[in-house]
Amino acid sequence: MNSETSPPQTSGLTEVLANNSAVMGRFMEGLSKAPLPPERIDPPAVRVVRDIVFSTPTGTGGPTELRMDLYLPRSAPAPAPVIVWLPGGGWRGQRRGYGPRLPRLFAERGYAMVDVDYRSSDVDRWPAQIDDVLAALHHLHGLADVYDLDTGALGLWGSSAGAHLALLAAFATDGAGARTVPGVRAVVAGYPPTDLLRLNEDALPGGVQGVDLSDPAWGLLGGNPWARSAEAVQASPVRQVHPQVPPVLLLHGDRDLLIGPAQSRRLHDALLTAGAESHLLMVRGADHSFLNSADWERRPMTATVHSSHAPGLKHSVPLTPALIERFFDRHLRTDPWNA
Repeated sequence: MNSETSPPQTSGLTEVLANNSAVMGRFMEGLSKAPLPPERIDPPAVRVVRDIVFSTPTGTGGPTELRMDLYLPRSAPAPAPVIVWLPGGGWRGQRRGYGPRLPRLFAERGYAMVDVDYRSSDVDRWPAQIDDVLAALHHLHGLADVYDLDTGALGLWGSSAGAHLALLAAFATDGAGARTVPGVRAVVAGYPPTDLLRLNEDALPGGVQGVDLSDPAWGLLGGNPWARSAEAVQASPVRQVHPQVPPVLLLHGDRDLLIGPAQSRRLHDALLTAGAESHLLMVRGADHSFLNSADWERRPMTATVHSSHAPGLKHSVPLTPALIERFFDRHLRTDPWNA
């Protein structure tokens, strides 16, 4: 049996669980430092529309109202290109407000930013989460005229579990091979799990090893990914790559103990093989969840770049909001200054 069909062999189960708990505890502590959505947004350059209900799915926990918040630029030409933010939290602890401050990144600079709910795996398991994200994106198309949104220029941006869902939503196709959600033109994915069958294999020394339902991937699928291999394949972005996927920017810390950096390398390699545009920034010295505080804005970290535009060539860049904004500018803007 190969590593994709047999469960990982672990020893010292008590030690593994204790280490998993410590690593995930640090991650959740990082999430807790993310700023809550303020009651009012000032400066007046940004208009905020909160609590738009986009879906009311009925699952094992009963009906759930899912909502989104819109951050709309006031001074930019309309319609505005759209960036959808998907928060992380191990598919179980996410909420709106986790992650970057969306007025500054990038509603003040002419983008409509969207912060989206999706169901926790504690309430409903896979594929509820991707169903919710796809429902939110389809609902945005229906709001285009109401809020002057350019839904033909959609970008997706997420961290951790949110990055995983952003990738799957961008890669999703129907039975005829057409994209499930039209208009998605770029994806930024921060430290995503990309292959649920190889998370243990890709873990750094001292990193999380999935052995029970306390592990986020086990919780998402309802058990051991090897025992649910069909669902694990369906939920793995690396296994959904095709030549028509939109451009991808991957950000991953090279000391990430929650999701090993090899997960992003796997996806980058698969995208290169498919002939898609992919850029991998391996952030030096960074662990998980660095997008959840403003530290990366105030003190830019150094990243090693691997790019489909220059295969085999590595160079260093500072990871800044301007770098992410420029990636979105290249793919979402239509005016001649950003072509």
